Amino acid sequence: MVVIIVHLFLYGKPYLSLSGLEAAIMKQALMRGNNPLKAIMASQSVVQLGILMALPMIMEIGMKTGFRTALGDIIIMQLQLCLVFFTFLLETKSHYFGQTILYDGEKYRATE
Repeated sequence: MVVIIVHLFLYGKPYLSLSGLEAAIMKQALMRGNNPLKAIMASQSVVQLGILMALPMIMEIGMKTGFRTALGDIIIMQLQLCLVFFTFLLETKSHYFGQTILYDGEKYRATE
């Protein structure tokens, strides 16, 4: 689910901007006096980058180190722009996990 949402954001936002659809939506909102739509379109980038992109990172780091300890790490990562790297890391992990399940790649590996 997270991978699908990330894909929708990464492909949807540039499409809205480059196609002119975002400007058309804003124009319609201005003409109709639709203030909530104007507010959503103006703040969607901040909300999506801030919450949508950070949610998988928050959950993974929180599960590994605990949510209290992860809070400081997340703030530092936000300042270092690690969200872009984490997005592609999550995509790579989920791709190979899916390929393993799809093509029967799981095997018992004996340890000694």
